[in-house]
Amino acid sequence: MKKLILISALLFSFNGWAITDYKPYDENANAEEQISDALETAKLNNRYVLLQMGGNWCPDCRTLGEYFSRPDIKTWLNERVVLVSVDVGEWDRNLDIVEAYENPISEGIPALVLLDSENQIIFATLAGELATARSMSKIELIEWLNKKIDPLIN
Repeated sequence: MKKLILISALLFSFNGWAITDYKPYDENANAEEQISDALETAKLNNRYVLLQMGGNWCPDCRTLGEYFSRPDIKTWLNERVVLVSVDVGEWDRNLDIVEAYENPISEGIPALVLLDSENQIIFATLAGELATARSMSKIELIEWLNKKIDPLIN
């Protein structure tokens, strides 16, 4: 029994160490302005806008944000979208924006919303699909993006 408790404690601790300290959400940013700028950039560059909604307190949000900053995934994103990280705090920030895009955080964060350059929703994670992002590998995330997002924009 002691071994089981020790192994469980080690596994739990290891998972905690694996969680990144990366903070993708600027808590002082004006998200409305960032989205407006992203829509303009998307129009000029024939891209889409990808809203990444979450909070810096959330391990899954930090993990997804860190994955999005990795060179191979960042390249994939930059070829297709303008990424905007929208801080929702602990469900107490930018809720007007959240509601404007079908409340994708209702089932968990992080959440993604894909917009065309006219601010029309093409896709949103409305079922908490990424609420366990820290359990995804980089390869699994790329596969998920290729399956869910890429067919909608290519």
